[in-house]
Amino acid sequence: MKIRVLDRAEHRGAFDLFRDSLHQPPVSDGDWAQLSPSLEPGGVRGAFNDGRLIAMHQSMPTRIVVPGGQPVPVSVQFRFAVGIGHTRKGAGTALMTQALRATPEPLALVRPSEGGIYGRFGFAVATRCRDVVVDRRRAVLTPDVPPGGHVGVPDQGEGTAVCRAVYERACSRPGGIGRWPWYEQLFTHELAAAGLFSRVVVHTGPDGPDGYVRYRVGGVGAAGARRTVLDVEEMHARTPGAWAGLWRYVLGIELVDEVRLRGRPLDEPVEWLFTDPRACRVTDVRDEVWLRVVDVLAALRARTYGVGDGVVIAVHDPLLPGNRGRYRVGSGEVRRTDDPAQLALPVSSLAALYLGAVRPSALAAAGGVRVLDAAALPAADRLFAAAREPWCGTYV
Repeated sequence: MKIRVLDRAEHRGAFDLFRDSLHQPPVSDGDWAQLSPSLEPGGVRGAFNDGRLIAMHQSMPTRIVVPGGQPVPVSVQFRFAVGIGHTRKGAGTALMTQALRATPEPLALVRPSEGGIYGRFGFAVATRCRDVVVDRRRAVLTPDVPPGGHVGVPDQGEGTAVCRAVYERACSRPGGIGRWPWYEQLFTHELAAAGLFSRVVVHTGPDGPDGYVRYRVGGVGAAGARRTVLDVEEMHARTPGAWAGLWRYVLGIELVDEVRLRGRPLDEPVEWLFTDPRACRVTDVRDEVWLRVVDVLAALRARTYGVGDGVVIAVHDPLLPGNRGRYRVGSGEVRRTDDPAQLALPVSSLAALYLGAVRPSALAAAGGVRVLDAAALPAADRLFAAAREPWCGTYV
């Protein structure tokens, strides 16, 4: 088996292999014209057996916000597939291993379709999200909800640029990632391919556009009990006033029975908008981004920490042995050390706690952190805590 970076001329074949792994037909010429920009040169690898492509993997550089608000380089692992008839023969493992070992960024992430695949590569759940449903006819805003500013449809041809600019300014919570120039085109194309029409409205505050919502309206249920549902595809706001203004707009849309939001932050206070919080119900909580620490020292130095005594952690990483060792982590310094370890953990557990989604003590209770010094566990909880629940909000 041979693994190498694919030439641009080979990208379409790799994309068709990816689609085939999802039981989808080859891409059409028209669709390929829309999709091909998302396969960037130098970022697509293939595994070959006797000259035939049997697996593909794509990685794309961007940045991710870490606790403290700093944007840090991250490699997004995207479109990872092994051809039918070649699974469970080592091709996928070899491909992902080579890709991670060649990654220059200190972090990598993936949003997997199957959760059981990526743990063996050192990935772990680092952000989670929830789905909510709001009964529009019962949802009355409390008098304390800010009035918001103007909400309207952007001029034709300006929507993409406005949304991109708003997103870049609003992307400040841990887990948020920078988007690529082709992202909105890919997102809208996939909606259109599914026969869905979405509308975008933008909120404008004192300093200009500061929020937007992308939504679609449709019906669900049998004819006798049919309900009209407004599905929020995206909602991003830079200020509480923009967020409240977007909600006022959404709830004011006529001929809608319920509003559905998928993949929202766990700490988004939607239910607190309403005089009756029961108008909002959570329908699902699930994992979102899986993170991988590629360079432990660089990643640990990139984020900020809570106030408290430093702790010495021992990290085990069978895939990237250069990460193995002991690290002193504190609010004032992060460095390698020969001091005795107080906590020991695999690199996947470090990924799970890195953005603040889970406390070290919770991982210790589940067996993901081995405690060698009991006093270090509450100190680690304080150090790795994040001010906000991490959330990505970008579909990759």
